[in-house]
Amino acid sequence: MIDAPGRDQPRFPADQAEVARLAIRETVEAERQRPGGVAFGIAGGASGGDILFHEVCAELRIPTRLYLVLPSSQYKTQSVEPAGGDWAERFDRLAANLPVRVRAESDERDDGIWQRANLWMLHDALAAGGENVTLIALWDTQEGDGPGGTGDLVQRAREAGARTIILDTKKLFGV
Repeated sequence: MIDAPGRDQPRFPADQAEVARLAIRETVEAERQRPGGVAFGIAGGASGGDILFHEVCAELRIPTRLYLVLPSSQYKTQSVEPAGGDWAERFDRLAANLPVRVRAESDERDDGIWQRANLWMLHDALAAGGENVTLIALWDTQEGDGPGGTGDLVQRAREAGARTIILDTKKLFGV
């Protein structure tokens, strides 16, 4: 996610969104050149990497599916709006134009909800793509702020046999 204003230790500063978008685009384009290409993409809708991934895929005419762990309004409050800027409007456009899957009807009030969301997306991708699944992770390679972080998802994807590509934000952004 894009850092909320005033974050003590920057991970994804808002002014680095274009750098991230270019790295995501380059990676998706390279994946398209692999045998079998890219059938579709799956991602959440958080400000930053998720939204950028969906937008890049749309530019490249690759269909995507929007996976939300919470109903749209709750998801937006927790994972989109803290970034400010035009992220909420971009999220709304995606939600209006993509197939949307919602996992929970309300905030389940436990820290495991984000981890379960990652596993849900990974399992659905594996079920649809088998050994042809690639996880593209825009990640600083550090522990997250809580359960369900990117590191856990990367580890589980590797264990399941998925190809993993890490776009290291420390290197991309210099933070």
